[in-house]
Amino acid sequence: MNELIEKNKELVRVLNHHRNAYYNLNAPSISDREYDCLFDQLKRLEEQSGMILSDSPTQTVGYIPISELKKVELATPLLSLDKTKQAQELFSFIGSRDVLLMLKLDGLTVELDYEGGKLIRACTRGDGVIGEEITHNIPAFTNVPLTIPYQKRLRISGEALICKDDFERLKLSLVDSNG
Repeated sequence: MNELIEKNKELVRVLNHHRNAYYNLNAPSISDREYDCLFDQLKRLEEQSGMILSDSPTQTVGYIPISELKKVELATPLLSLDKTKQAQELFSFIGSRDVLLMLKLDGLTVELDYEGGKLIRACTRGDGVIGEEITHNIPAFTNVPLTIPYQKRLRISGEALICKDDFERLKLSLVDSNG
């Protein structure tokens, strides 16, 4: 059993190292495929041993917000789906709920809250439970409406993306605060 515990601890350490490089440093250190293989190995080990560490990547999502933005508790946790390659698992997860499925995009997960037809809050996913408020940034998003015709309360979550060409132009226009 000690061997399983040590292997569990090591996989959590390695995965958290790679997760930090990906989410916080924007410098992925292994491919998504390699990460997924390690993640699946950890998940099997946790099921086999019955031991799940509190900082296990199977229990947390994304990054821990570290900026100076206001932290907000998400009304509905924005968690990740387990990776699945089986249609039946997906159908079981959906159940009788209405859902919209899209191809996976790798961007910034954002939650938008509208009330009375007006955007009242936008925040990031953060760790899935606590995000960062970014309402003040939304006017810079070219395709997020500040007002909508729907007058009841509405919560939407999705991925905010920036095209590579736009990102390159943005990098060139930013002034280095160190110089």
